[in-house]
Amino acid sequence: MDTRILIADNDEQSLTGLGTLLTDLDYAIAVARTLDDAVLAAARFAPDVVIVALSLQEDEPAAIVRRLRDACGGRAPLLIALTGWADSRHRDEALAVGFDVHLVRPVGLDQLTFILSMIDHA
Repeated sequence: MDTRILIADNDEQSLTGLGTLLTDLDYAIAVARTLDDAVLAAARFAPDVVIVALSLQEDEPAAIVRRLRDACGGRAPLLIALTGWADSRHRDEALAVGFDVHLVRPVGLDQLTFILSMIDHA
């Protein structure tokens, strides 16, 4: 697959698990453990998809969107917010600030492959 995915998460277990899963599905991945590292990786790696934990910037999810979109230099990767909150308020807030998708940990394989299949066929 040609789809490049950047995973940015400060939870090592989540980062490792998601990274292994996506690698096993033959996606090219890059990982970051901080927002600053994610921004640098986005500029270098030119991801098609960015899966980012909102815990990287606890008080302002909009800052994550703004910094990652700026780092991609006009490209518009699919931005997926990864959170531990399943209620509609958190989903609506993530979508309102510019995330394209809101996923709740743990991410289900079927849910993730469905979302990524839309990118693979776009």
